[in-house]
Formats: sequence, C-alpha cells, structure tokens
Amino acid sequence: MKTWARFTETGASKGTVAETFTFAENPAALFPPEWVWVEAPAETVQGSTFGGKVWKHPAPASEGETPAPEPTYRLKLTPSEFRNAFSAFEEVAISDFAAARPGDDDASLTTLRKVVGVFFDRVRDRHLTEVDLGDPRNIAGLDLLVSVELLTKDRRDAIARGLPAS
Repeated sequence: MKTWARFTETGASKGTVAETFTFAENPAALFPPEWVWVEAPAETVQGSTFGGKVWKHPAPASEGETPAPEPTYRLKLTPSEFRNAFSAFEEVAISDFAAARPGDDDASLTTLRKVVGVFFDRVRDRHLTEVDLGDPRNIAGLDLLVSVELLTKDRRDAIARGLPAS
C-alpha cells in the first residue's frame, strides 16, 4: 500500500496536506475530480508540507502531550465587524476605486468600479444584520477586490477566514 496526500488549495497553507489516504494506486478515481493526490512518504500526516522537492512533517506530540486545538472562526459577522476587517487604507482604496470616473475607462473597468461600489455599499446598508462569509456572493466580492488589486490574496484569505470564535 502507498500513502497519498491531498493538499489544501488556498492561501498561505497551500502545499499543506489536508488529508492522507492509503491505497495501492492513485485514488483519484474514488474522489471528486478536482481533488489531486500525490504519492507521499509513509510518515506523511495532515499538516505535513511539500515544497515541490522536500517533505516536512510536523513533530509528533510528546507522549501525554495533547496538541493545541486548531482555532475556530465565526463566518457570520456583524456589518461593523466585517468593515473593521479591512484596514483604513484598504477601505479608502476601495471607496476611491468605486468613486473614480476617469474619462479613459473602458466599459469593463467602468462596470468593475460599479460592482465594487455595490459590494461595499451593501455592508453599509443600515438594514443589514449580518455578513455571512460562507455565502459565495461575499467570497466573490472579496475575490473581485483581489482581481482589481485592492486586496492581496493573503488579505482576502485573512478576511474570508472570519473572526476567532469566542
């Protein structure tokens, strides 16, 4: 039997093993087609990393030592909590981008400016009671901010993670 590893797909943890599977051959046919499996050393566990050439494995917990639990995050935020996830500089850049009306914009850039404005104006609506980061529309809005270079991918991932659960 061989050990196979599937990696997380986004953010700073890219290249981190999400799970392992022991099987005689590549198990790709047993899982959704977007899951990519890589043959891995037998000692590979969830949390191991692979940089393309070198595998790194987390140190095993000492006997009697319990590993620290992974932090949990809330995905449902108040509009204020969501807005506060952005730095003041990011919020100004977003507002400026949405408000700019330079004469040399092509139609697609004009549309992008309007969509960014609509996305951010929604979280200012006084009737809104929560922003659900599990809602694909909100993630698409964050992805749009990355595509127009108003957020970095790392900042998008940090905001999309939500807030630590208390």
